[in-house]
Amino acid sequence: MNRRLLFVAMLPAALLTVARAAFLILAIWDLHPFWLWEELNLAEAAALRDRGEVARLLAEGQDPNATYRVRRGFVRDYAMQLTPVEAARATRRDEIVQILVDAGARLEPPRAPEDSVSR
Repeated sequence: MNRRLLFVAMLPAALLTVARAAFLILAIWDLHPFWLWEELNLAEAAALRDRGEVARLLAEGQDPNATYRVRRGFVRDYAMQLTPVEAARATRRDEIVQILVDAGARLEPPRAPEDSVSR
């Protein structure tokens, strides 16, 4: 009976150790089970007011005048096709608009968000 009780008492710790080892092995291949990371495009970074990511993407050569797909929840409750300037304006991020303009983005008259819906 003592061995059985000892086994039952050690089981949670052993399972936790095996799970942690599996997570560490997955991390070697950048597969993180708790935090999934998806790369942002320039318009999404502009909508999220992520100055560092905007600067990095511009340095990588992403076009500040191109149209990008912005996933749902970043600007509206549905996916949209926006330029980075439109995304920054839609979320009222004037400092990001200035960064984009300094990088060569054109300031065009804002179009209605309904024109750029991609559901």
